[in-house]
Amino acid sequence: MGRPLVRLRKEVVFDRLLARLLVVAPGRWVLKGGLALDYRFGARARTTKDVDLAGPDGEDTATEMPLTAQACDPGDFFSFAIERAARLDQLAEGAATRHRAVASLAGRVFEEGAVDVGFDLSPGWQPEILEGPDLLRFAEIEPVRVPALPLELQVAEKVDAYARRYGPSRIASTRVRDLVDLFLIAALAPLDAESLREALRVTFERRGRRTLPAALPRPPADWARPFAQLAGEVGLEPGLRRGHDAAARLLDAILRGGIGHGVWDPAGQAWRRR
Repeated sequence: MGRPLVRLRKEVVFDRLLARLLVVAPGRWVLKGGLALDYRFGARARTTKDVDLAGPDGEDTATEMPLTAQACDPGDFFSFAIERAARLDQLAEGAATRHRAVASLAGRVFEEGAVDVGFDLSPGWQPEILEGPDLLRFAEIEPVRVPALPLELQVAEKVDAYARRYGPSRIASTRVRDLVDLFLIAALAPLDAESLREALRVTFERRGRRTLPAALPRPPADWARPFAQLAGEVGLEPGLRRGHDAAARLLDAILRGGIGHGVWDPAGQAWRRR
């Protein structure tokens, strides 16, 4: 499965932006969101238009890091103009700041994207190291290797975002992509049951939810069309019920506490006890 040109251009920009953040803010952030899934699963992951980062510090640090990155010059002939756009108080992933980043090459605008920096990272987790796509080898530029949120914790954040209700009116999530991502992870990634259970517990507690749901809620029927489109883009079956059932097989046993130790087998779509 090839990558469209617009996706490749954004991935180059994200690679170069992350290279700068590795210089100006080492050890102060981890990659998460759609780009982290891209780095894990390549072209099987959905296209993303932004970079999602998380750190343990507050809003001031989340604001300052991207702004500092624009002054860094690693000698790759790119330059960045970055400006604060908004604070995203109701992001499913938690409180975050948003920045708009415009990359130029040889004095001409090359591509742009958004940078969201969250400041509610759960402590006590060791980041995983992910390598970006090798897009600039012809220019003798190595792909970035970045610290990333452990996949179990990323799954937990997506479950929280998918299952929670928002605002005084208790509005259900409209983020179809979270279910698509859970479907994709269930299809491709081995996961540790104990780590996933702990990630779910910590994530729900930090976001003010005292108990885990007993099962992954079913999505609304009006998700069927956008789900089919997104699932088809990443090579998954387009049926909404099929996607939910696959994600539920991954998650329901963990949510109920029925699996304490084990490894998820994506090929067999089942938990295997150690």
